[in-house]
Amino acid sequence: MLDLADECTGKWPSVRASIEYSDVAGSEAEARKSSFCRELCRFFDRLQEGFDGLGWEERARCGLDNVAFEIYLQVDLENRKIVLDKLFKYADIDLHLFTELLEILQRHFPECDLTVPALQGYELAREIRRFLGAAEVECVFLKGDTEERLLMGGGALQGLSFDGILKDTQRHYEERGGVEKKRQSIGRGWELPMYWRGREGEEAVLWMQVRIALSR
Repeated sequence: MLDLADECTGKWPSVRASIEYSDVAGSEAEARKSSFCRELCRFFDRLQEGFDGLGWEERARCGLDNVAFEIYLQVDLENRKIVLDKLFKYADIDLHLFTELLEILQRHFPECDLTVPALQGYELAREIRRFLGAAEVECVFLKGDTEERLLMGGGALQGLSFDGILKDTQRHYEERGGVEKKRQSIGRGWELPMYWRGREGEEAVLWMQVRIALSR
């Protein structure tokens, strides 16, 4: 098991990251791990360079301890699964966090599925749709006016889809002045919530677990 959290904290202070890596033993597996780590470190170098070039006002908008980027990732090659627990950018730098990370993962682990176990943000969901396609919704936690409910698999998710949630969310914001207006009102460090309109009316998507093949 490889955990880069401590190294990230020291060498790249603007990056809060935990990268867990597990694979079967063997020389080829070790070579792939080394290549992945080298590329990941170069990625973190670019993030830190981007942060170092920011003015003091932009730095002040970042998270606690000047953290500008959060990346929590689990690479489980035995089960051919990449788990993206969190991916968030607080600083306004000219570097696309999701696409940069996705390119690295696709180069090294094309046989794996990408799983996001607690997807909350509308913007990340749109990025997944843009670059990988429509993900499979495995479960979703919804909040209506009077109750919260967890829907898991089978008939419980009938009629609910990844694209449907994105469409309903887009409509929700268009009816209220647009995504940019909402983004400005909630400020930095908060995800744009998603919405679903089903038989129960409109409900907020508190989180959903999705999965999609990296080869898409």
